[in-house]
Formats: sequence, C-alpha cells, structure tokens
Amino acid sequence: DRSKFRQALDEIRGLTTESPEIFVPRMQELCATAGVAVVFVPALPKTGVSGATRWLSPQKALIQLSLRYKTDDHLWFTFFHEAGHILLHGKKEFFLEGANGLDAAKETEANEFAEFELIPKRAFTGFLGRKVYSKAAIVRFSQEVGIAPGIVVGQLQHKGFLARSFCNDLKQTFTWMIN
Repeated sequence: DRSKFRQALDEIRGLTTESPEIFVPRMQELCATAGVAVVFVPALPKTGVSGATRWLSPQKALIQLSLRYKTDDHLWFTFFHEAGHILLHGKKEFFLEGANGLDAAKETEANEFAEFELIPKRAFTGFLGRKVYSKAAIVRFSQEVGIAPGIVVGQLQHKGFLARSFCNDLKQTFTWMIN
C-alpha cells in the first residue's frame, strides 16, 4: 500500500534517534502494515552490499539490510535508499545497493530520495549556509530536524564539508546480536 508505506516512512524517520531494540521491531511493524517486509541479514564478505530491494509479489516488497558499515548514518541512508526504489521504480526490478552495472539514473534517484527524506533539502541548505559544523552545531541541527546526529555527520562527510575522521563519535555503532 503506497500511501501506508509513505506514512510509515515519515514515522520511521523519527525512529533514527532510538536504539535498535526500539527501532527495529517498530520499523518492521510499520513497513509490514504497508506490504513491505524488512529483514536484517549479515553482510556477505567481499560483496560490498549494504541493502537490496525486490518485489516478492505485486503486493509485497522486501528490503534487506546488512550492517556492512555498522553505523547509523549508513544504515538509515541504505534503508531510505531502498525505500526510494519501492516508491519510485518498477515492481519487476531487483535493486542491489553497492553492485556495479545497475541503472545509474535510478540509483541517483534513490540516493536523492534517501538524502532528502532524512534531511529536508531546505533545512540542510540553511545549515550549510551557517558554515559552522562543530559537534554542538550538528547536535542542535539534528534536534531541529528530528533525526540522529550521526546522520548529519554522515551527510557532511559525504559532501566534503567535514573530514571523515571528525565527529564520528556522534554516530551510533551497531553490532550483531546472536540469540
């Protein structure tokens, strides 16, 4: 259900500040009510894959996420990237994030979807205009837009506004728990 999934994404965005014990079951529940299964799978060695999306049937989609990079900025970006494929692209296609040879235009669309779902373009442009990327400024901005500060750090690093070694302590790190 496209409309329910769109609503679920809005609520899931707010879960970025929560611990995995809270966000994982809630994310899975919200997506399931819209016909999207979300599963977490260990990263396969030497594959470079963080996520994948495919349609199981015309009414059921699957998002698979790994903890390849083990930080919240990567996990959340990958989730919203894969969600973008569901909303923007065909039901007969298979999307494997990190794989070569995929449709570059569709990957760019999914990247932009994730970027602007996580941090609204106007708000991020305003933040960049301030030209102050201290930890305190990042935390304040993340609170203003209602997301985890690690996501802001990841976007600043990706866009070259922040060194890759700076503010990584604002990112939440995840590990696999074996039951």
